[in-house]
Formats: sequence, C-alpha cells, structure tokens
Amino acid sequence: MVIHPILFKFVGSVTTIQDMKLKKKFLWALHLGIIIISGCSKKSAVSSSGSEYREDLSQVRPRYEYVEPTVVNRPAATAPARNSSANKPVDVDKPLYVNKKLETVLDTLAKQNKSIRYINGFRIQIYVGNVRQEADNAKSYIYQSFPDLNPYVSYSQPTYRVKVGDFMYRSDAEQYLDLIREQYSSAVILADRVDIKRSLLVSPTADSN
Repeated sequence: MVIHPILFKFVGSVTTIQDMKLKKKFLWALHLGIIIISGCSKKSAVSSSGSEYREDLSQVRPRYEYVEPTVVNRPAATAPARNSSANKPVDVDKPLYVNKKLETVLDTLAKQNKSIRYINGFRIQIYVGNVRQEADNAKSYIYQSFPDLNPYVSYSQPTYRVKVGDFMYRSDAEQYLDLIREQYSSAVILADRVDIKRSLLVSPTADSN
C-alpha cells in the first residue's frame, strides 16, 4: 500500500498538533500543581509559625543611656556653740552667792519704792468755812491733842478746808474720828492721797490727852 505524499504530510501535521495540545495540557497541569503545592507549603508555614511569632525589633526599640546618680555628701550638722559661761559651775565656795543676788534685787525694788511717795488712803476733814481764824484754831487743836497726826489746810476762795492724818486704812481713821468729833462734831472721813512715810508714824490706836 502506497501512501500519497500529500496524505503523509497531513497525517504528520495532525500528529504534531495533538502533541502540542498534549504538551500544553501537561504544562498547564504542571503549572497548576506547582501553584497548589506552593500554596499548601505557605499555609503550613503560616500555621506552624502562628503559635510562635518572632521578629527582630532591635532596630526600632528606643535606647537609653544609664547615668549613675551622683551622691552629694552633705556637711554634718554642727551643734550650736554654747556659751562657755553657761558651762561654768556655780562657785559653791561662796556661801552667800544666792544672798547677794537676792540683795541686789531687793535694793532695786527699794529704789523704785522710794520714788513712790503717795498712795490712796484716807483723811479726816474737821473744818470747812470762810473764816481763816477758825481754820487756824482747828490746826492748833490737832497739834496739841494729836501730835502724831499732821493737819493740812487748803484754800479755794472763799473756803478754807482743814484735813488731818495720813491713814492707809479706813479703820485707823475711824478710831481717831470718834475722838475728834468731841470737839468737831461735823468731822467726816474722806478718801485722799496720803504720804506713805507719815502714814507709818500714825499709831493704830488713838489716845486723847
């Protein structure tokens, strides 16, 4: 059997076309398989590394330089200087040490008291009138009958007033009042400023002559 050359070329071309189709199908199947395999490998890699995620973050972490703190040594507190005289013991060899200090204080008080001459007290007023002779008579009566009492005559025109005594306490003045009223019945006790020294010379009990 003799095949015509033209038919041989046609059959050959058909075979070639089928081979090309098979090659294309094979390539497509190979390519698809590679895609599937690569996808499965990525999934397995993700699933295997999902529980342990590791990433180098050292490049983005902030860095701090440690500076060691310096310790400042404060000066030790010094005790205040004490007066050396305060530490000196009292001279116990002087038995009158305290007495001398007390005497100094008393002397100071005595000087202050000497400057005080008058205090609030009482006097007996025995005469009030316009006649000078009667005022002089009342003054003479006190000198004679009560020498420890001092008479005081004041004049405010046209009135004379005669007061006697320097009493620190009203009770002392009352003792003399009863005796003076025997001569001057209108005598009364009045509050007044009295001389301290003279008040000390007044006898607490009055005796008539």
